[in-house]
Amino acid sequence: MRKKWHTSMVWALAALVASTLACNAPTPTAEIPSTIATPETASTIPPRETPLPSTQATMEVTLTAASPISTEPANPEPSSPTQPPTPSAGRPTPISTGPLDFPEPTQLDSWRSLADGTNEATIVVHITGGAPPYTVYHDLEVFVAEETNPAIVFQAQGCSALVHTIVIESADGQRAEHDYWIPPPWCE
Repeated sequence: MRKKWHTSMVWALAALVASTLACNAPTPTAEIPSTIATPETASTIPPRETPLPSTQATMEVTLTAASPISTEPANPEPSSPTQPPTPSAGRPTPISTGPLDFPEPTQLDSWRSLADGTNEATIVVHITGGAPPYTVYHDLEVFVAEETNPAIVFQAQGCSALVHTIVIESADGQRAEHDYWIPPPWCE
């Protein structure tokens, strides 16, 4: 009796392996015949005391114990070579170009006096590494830039030194931060 049970288990395992390989084949899978028991009906089938008489019956028992079979092809068509693969969120995966950093500004790139007595100051940040888009924080101001040389434009007044913090976060999760101190050129 035990040898027959062992033989049945070997056949059941072989059928399971064959059905798994068939489901992962590159060709489309055929529909599952309606005569095969589903997991819902598997619990109502009483256990058998006698060995299973045919390969079909062995296949039936094996499929009831297996997880549901997908009817989708195992190997979907590859995407075209011009389109990079995208994650499920629909956004392209950012590709890092190395460690994110930028040089600490030592002077303004430009400035101009405004009619209200304030000055408009411009600093161009030269970003290296990371992946666009870049989120740029200049004290309380925040903006997003796709380019690696974004301009920070802000208003300043008086002759006190310009002391601020620039933080840049790249799309690949990196972060770089630098404080700067620049004497105001309009007071020289």
